[in-house]
Amino acid sequence: MDDQEQIQLEKAIHRELRGLPELKAPETLLHRVMLSVHERERARWRRSWMNWPFGLQAGSLIVLLFSAGLVSYLAGAAWDGVNAASMWQRAVMSLAWLQPFWEILVAISNTILVVLRAANQNLILIGAGALVLAYLMCVGLGTVCVRIAVKPGRGV
Repeated sequence: MDDQEQIQLEKAIHRELRGLPELKAPETLLHRVMLSVHERERARWRRSWMNWPFGLQAGSLIVLLFSAGLVSYLAGAAWDGVNAASMWQRAVMSLAWLQPFWEILVAISNTILVVLRAANQNLILIGAGALVLAYLMCVGLGTVCVRIAVKPGRGV
């Protein structure tokens, strides 16, 4: 087929296609497409690890590395013949550097308990009410900020 015949054939096909009436989409097409989109959004966690959000990737990597380290430590301890009692002693010895922090935490909690025992019950209730009110204000302010940030029609 030469170029002239090819061009005439294209024009004839174009003319015939233009003469056809427009096809109407089925009424349920939009509904099916939207269901499919929402299903994909809900099934986001079923995707491969590389498509997970960064926070979940980092969290799962930390859990994986911690688990692998714990298993290798326990396997090495079992290989050395360490029993459960000596493993507890080893864990306490390895966390001995946290003892000053623990003592500070105990002192602060004891101070709080002494103050609460000495305080009037009404003062405790007023303080608890103020904390609840502050919490509710934070929730309300956060809701307002989200509503402002994600306005309808912004495409977010």
